[in-house]
Amino acid sequence: MLSKAHVAYYNQLLPVFTKGLAMPNLHPKVKQIYQFAAGVYYYNTAKKETSEGNKNAPIHFDEAIKYWKASKDYKPMALALVGKGTYYRHIADWPNTFKYFFEALKFYESIHNESGISTVNMEIGTACIAQQDWNKAIVHLKKALPYYDVPESELRKSDRHSLAVIHNNIGTSYTRLKNFTEAHNNFLKAYNYIKKNKDPQAESIILVQLAQSSSELGKLTESEDYLKRALDLCNDDISRQGVYGSAARINYKNKNYDKAAEYGELSYSLAKKNKNINSQSGLTSLLYKIYKESGQYEKALKMHEANIVIKDSTNLEASKNELAQQELKYQFEKKELQQKILQQKKVTAVELEAQKKMAMETSKNKLARQQLVYDFEKKQLNQKLAQEKKVAAIKLISEKKTAVKNNWLIAVSSVFLLSLLGAYFYYRNNKQKQAITVLEKNQIKQKLLITQMNPHFIFNSIQNIRSLINNRQNDDAVNYLGKFSKLTRQILEHSNQNYISLAEEVEMLENYLAIQQLLYENKFTFNIRIEENIDTESIFLPPMLAQPYIENAIKHGLSNTTENGKIDIHYYLKEEKLYFEVTDNGKGFGTDEKVSNHKSLAMTITKERLVSYTKNKDFIVQTNNVIASDGTIEGAKVAFEVPYIYES
Repeated sequence: MLSKAHVAYYNQLLPVFTKGLAMPNLHPKVKQIYQFAAGVYYYNTAKKETSEGNKNAPIHFDEAIKYWKASKDYKPMALALVGKGTYYRHIADWPNTFKYFFEALKFYESIHNESGISTVNMEIGTACIAQQDWNKAIVHLKKALPYYDVPESELRKSDRHSLAVIHNNIGTSYTRLKNFTEAHNNFLKAYNYIKKNKDPQAESIILVQLAQSSSELGKLTESEDYLKRALDLCNDDISRQGVYGSAARINYKNKNYDKAAEYGELSYSLAKKNKNINSQSGLTSLLYKIYKESGQYEKALKMHEANIVIKDSTNLEASKNELAQQELKYQFEKKELQQKILQQKKVTAVELEAQKKMAMETSKNKLARQQLVYDFEKKQLNQKLAQEKKVAAIKLISEKKTAVKNNWLIAVSSVFLLSLLGAYFYYRNNKQKQAITVLEKNQIKQKLLITQMNPHFIFNSIQNIRSLINNRQNDDAVNYLGKFSKLTRQILEHSNQNYISLAEEVEMLENYLAIQQLLYENKFTFNIRIEENIDTESIFLPPMLAQPYIENAIKHGLSNTTENGKIDIHYYLKEEKLYFEVTDNGKGFGTDEKVSNHKSLAMTITKERLVSYTKNKDFIVQTNNVIASDGTIEGAKVAFEVPYIYES
């Protein structure tokens, strides 16, 4: 889900492109940039609405598709089709889910975009798993693999994560088809990929899957070893509860009742501590079977009674929640209907009044006026009767819907009671889905913290392009427009990546600084220095960490400089740590002034990203004045450590 800061940023885009597209005689390339910005706004709005379950999400995805199609940005357009399919998957509207996924897949295949083909097949496979269509899930998940068919040394961390998810889902599908050998092989592949990423939580989840498949294959010692390794990696009670529960079920299936009871009691104790009602229900049912089959009837009776109490409390709470949700939905629809009727009456009244005035003004004699009044009043009466019929029809439809909802509520309650009997068989699958969702959310959370360009910078850049075109400086306009378009696309593409190479980051900064030079009428020069011992193709860092601080140096550091300004950017390694440093020759920091006085939204978000990546709440961005030999201030310097990954 988008952060509040990002929502505020994208809301600022709305007046920029709305005002821009309303301008007369727009140059086609400038119009294309505004249309691209409109697509970005509506796409991110729809993503936020999808996470909130807002039914307006498909409308805004359609707006993004419309603007990107007009600006001929077809790859983002396909991304919006995938987003629309994801929305429908969340609400279990499967026909629309597959419709938009396959539209996106058809487009990616037409342009031979392997990355897009892989992403969409992975989404389709996940949707097939939700429908329990295991064979189709395997087919599409395997189609997602060829994109990653490269030497292992070329795989990035995000690639290994995706491969682990794909093989884990294939293994789950084979498990449901009782093909435990294939399931085990895919779980092993998933484990080998995720282990290299040093992600203990994900590693623990896949070790549990390996324990279950090993048990099904009769390798009980190996299964026990996998469970112990999974427990060693758990760092919280929720993870431990899941592993203990899986261990209990594996030992119960193998009729090792003592161990099954031990693990089951440990998991049940943590479930009560975590107030996880669903887990408590499944575990009391499991422990009842364990104690009953092992002849411990008093304990079995105790667990049976506990299970009944949990089911009763769950049913009561579910009924209350369902009734409250139906009431809220009814009140909302009623209010929405009343507002529409009121709005329609106002529009009708205005139209009728206008018609009446026009009729009176054009009448040339008394007889004609009387005839017009008669016709007008007759028409008004007919419209009123028609309106009353419509309102009556709408009320009748609303009452029918309410009756249907009540019938559905009764039916759903009955089905819910029956479904509790099968909770044990679905419990293991649901726990796996929840774990995968946690992995995906962690990845999305990092992507959503990536900083974007300031909308004022966008608007000023476009205004400069217009000025160059108006002054017939066509070559300069085309050159500038090319740099601006490239920078905009770089930022959009990198916003979907956790890490990019230092070479890509430097290329983006050079493009950004070249545009800033034109904005500030070449009042400064810049230099980017990378120390010789740094391999820019092997070092990967989060994108756009440096840009907000460079912008601050230009905007505030050189605010009193009209010419000969200098911006010096330096990347260097010190004690195997990567550092970024930006220096200007401006006024420096005053005695009562800190860089925080000019903190932009981008700098605030960047600081949050640095804290998130380094897991250090006390992360410091160093700010110092540059002092000349005579003691005078001759500029300012900002420096901080950059989190990075080295891949040879």
